[in-house]
Amino acid sequence: MSAILTVSQINRYLASKIRGDMKLKGIAVKGEISNLNMSYSSGHIYFTIKDENSSLKAVMFSSAVRNLKIELENGLNVMALGNIDCYERDGVYQIIVTDIQLLGAGAVSVSLDKLKLKLKEKGYFNSDIKKKIPYAPKTIGVVTSITGAALQDILNILERRYPICRVLVFPTLVQGREAEDNIADALMLADSMDLDTVILARGGGSAEDLSVFNMEKVADAIFNVKAPIISAVGHETDVTIADLVADLRAPTPSAAAELASPDISDFYLLINSFKNRMKKAVENKISESELKLKSEAEKFFSVSPAKRVEIGGVNLKNVEQRLRISIDNVLNKYGSRLNSSASLLDSYSPLKVLSRGYSITLKDKRVITSADDVSAGDMIDIRFSDSSISAEVKNINH
Repeated sequence: MSAILTVSQINRYLASKIRGDMKLKGIAVKGEISNLNMSYSSGHIYFTIKDENSSLKAVMFSSAVRNLKIELENGLNVMALGNIDCYERDGVYQIIVTDIQLLGAGAVSVSLDKLKLKLKEKGYFNSDIKKKIPYAPKTIGVVTSITGAALQDILNILERRYPICRVLVFPTLVQGREAEDNIADALMLADSMDLDTVILARGGGSAEDLSVFNMEKVADAIFNVKAPIISAVGHETDVTIADLVADLRAPTPSAAAELASPDISDFYLLINSFKNRMKKAVENKISESELKLKSEAEKFFSVSPAKRVEIGGVNLKNVEQRLRISIDNVLNKYGSRLNSSASLLDSYSPLKVLSRGYSITLKDKRVITSADDVSAGDMIDIRFSDSSISAEVKNINH
């Protein structure tokens, strides 16, 4: 049985083998720069040199950076001069670059630009056909790795902001050779579920990690999905073809969840606003109805039998009063005339004459106006103003 070695012993052994191999010293490697990162504290530059099939980690220390005559950026096709070494702590071999010469645009970058041009000509990036993200979706589909942190971030935010929404997760690989077909299949499955919104997400990573989202098959799948798609791939600074084809790009998976869902507290505020408006409208309607009812009641009462009786009673009283006044006026008028006639009559009354000392002589209730009207022995009545006497005629003197 071989001796049991520690990880450090293995890495140290491999490092010594690499450092002792003269073929790995003073070599020139050509490829495309990616994952460029400069440490401002140390001045070292870390990057990857890659071709269409492989990649090699590289580091350029600050002493060599000071002599660098070109400005490095991702996508440049370069020739890097240096030595292959092993970083014992991580067990990673890399090239220690001493100088870099520019060769032109990288093959990967050129290929990506060609694909972008092709998809642009097909209309994949046309903003006029971008679908609008619904404000209040019923069902949201999430296409991402089931083990990644991006999924948990999305689910947590959707649960907090919009818990009434149904969320369907479509697991997929988001890195590696099989990821291209995996993502396309997951999008096709999601498209068959009648979703309102689809989120395609992946957390941060290197350019190589995100390369699957620059594949044509993934772009085709995104373009053909009927539901609007939000793409949230990598960090805010990472822009992939998937982001360009999608209906909306989010800088992070968490931001995608916020863009896909409304805040339920906004609904509570809206409901309260509607409630207050409805309450006000009902109160106004009741007030208007009460005024209308009062007006109609007054109109109805004005033509009702009871109102007619009341009005008739008032009119009758008015007529009675006028009649009494008229009768009083007539009685006063004729009373005055009667008093005047009575006074005149009284002035011509025989009794008035008698009261002055005169008398009337009657025979058989007939007034005697001449001595010829009686004979001696006749009985006569003599009437005074307050009494009368009977007498017998003794003599008649002519």
